[in-house]
Amino acid sequence: MHLTCLAIVGYALAAAPASPATKTDEVRAKVAAYLATHDVAQAPDLHALSPAPGKALMAIATDGHADGIVRARAVAALRLLPSPEVRAFLGRLVQDKAKARDADDRLLLRRAAIALGWLSGPRACEQLASLFDNDDPEVRVDAAIGLGLTRAAGAPRWLRRRLAVEKVARVRDQIERQLRALGQDPAGPQKPPAPRQRQPMRSGF
Repeated sequence: MHLTCLAIVGYALAAAPASPATKTDEVRAKVAAYLATHDVAQAPDLHALSPAPGKALMAIATDGHADGIVRARAVAALRLLPSPEVRAFLGRLVQDKAKARDADDRLLLRRAAIALGWLSGPRACEQLASLFDNDDPEVRVDAAIGLGLTRAAGAPRWLRRRLAVEKVARVRDQIERQLRALGQDPAGPQKPPAPRQRQPMRSGF
């Protein structure tokens, strides 16, 4: 009788529909597995895994126990999902980790700078410019790229401001490159930015 009751309970549990939490975990696991084998995510792939992949990507990005490369790829993939929620998430990440020293945090920060620049937004330039205070030149390089990607009218002002004090040649070169991409002469007066053109994402995420 006891074994029969256990069998009935086991069957009922197996037949019961998965809870929302379980489904969320399953989607997140699928997205994480995809990111583990893909340097640069593609929007159709993400939407095939979930009708709302942004939530899974943000959960992975904030999971301190997840693999650092997978977290960085999750942040980078958010560029494919423009929404107020995603922009706000990227903005908070940039602000919270603006002066990060940990290598994994800096990698997240660099990917967030590119994704936020790609999506742009009302406060994107100000948020990206805050990364120029980071000690890592590579973070500052990606901050310059992010500012260039915004194609915002205020981007040249922030780039010029940093160019006036930046000492690292690699960072200066990238700032000048982004100014030229915005239709600006790095040594001349500011002009209205050039129209935005989509640029391919770099691999190696």
